[in-house]
Amino acid sequence: MFWRGEEKAPVPSQENTQRGRPGPIQLTPDAPRPATILQVAGELEERGGRILELLKEIRSPLGRVVLSIHLLKNEKTFFGEVTTGPWDERSEREVAERAAVLRNSEHADAELELFSAYPVPENVRFFCGRSPAALLQLDLLRLDVARPEEAAAVFREVASRHWGIDLNFEPGYLPLVEDLLMAALAGDETLDRIPPVSGGLVAGVGGFLGETIRKNAGHVAAWREDEEWGEGPTVEVGDFVLDPIGKAHAFLREGPDESMAFYANYVLGLLEEDGPVGDPEPQE
Repeated sequence: MFWRGEEKAPVPSQENTQRGRPGPIQLTPDAPRPATILQVAGELEERGGRILELLKEIRSPLGRVVLSIHLLKNEKTFFGEVTTGPWDERSEREVAERAAVLRNSEHADAELELFSAYPVPENVRFFCGRSPAALLQLDLLRLDVARPEEAAAVFREVASRHWGIDLNFEPGYLPLVEDLLMAALAGDETLDRIPPVSGGLVAGVGGFLGETIRKNAGHVAAWREDEEWGEGPTVEVGDFVLDPIGKAHAFLREGPDESMAFYANYVLGLLEEDGPVGDPEPQE
């Protein structure tokens, strides 16, 4: 029904033309966006869709966005986002944020289609889908490694909701978190490779790992900014300086060979040998 922006707009085959199947919607690169939205809406109506609203405002707890087209087709609701310019980091981020707001709104189950004059990056298509990995990462999209305690709390809340469990900052939960993350990342059938890993997911998982160690260290432990070492803030505890953000990134990239559970238990075991120092922070 829709052209999502492959490397080239596919040419309709003679067989499809004979069967009356429409070809892809062709967009002109860098054309004015308002006129292109009207063009796409008109062609969708010719193909049997019913336009419910143009420039539809969507609200959710994550904010407010405007999507180009709100469409009904075969009793199914679709949203279409029209882009005519080339893709860059900013435009990719904007589409992912629109998808995050949509997935937390009353229209969470609607399809989100892209109409682009330029080839759509694979990670953009991924975030417009509804796979478990995409939905989890969309809810973590705005997390920042610079605020690890906040990121840890949001990850705990979001992951507990997505997975139907009640996570806590205890080492015993880390193997379960690893298994569920690997299952989510491996279960996306829309991609030929492992799904992209967002900075928000790294921040959330890394914050959760760091808070798990910090709260169970038996020592005074604190997050520290470290611009010369690590992939973000580090955890300073006893004689150790730990990089949980980097470890989480390695796990999300390499899988169980970079086990966070093993890492946490190894560090906590060494700290236990040293004996308690100061008053450890109580568990939540």
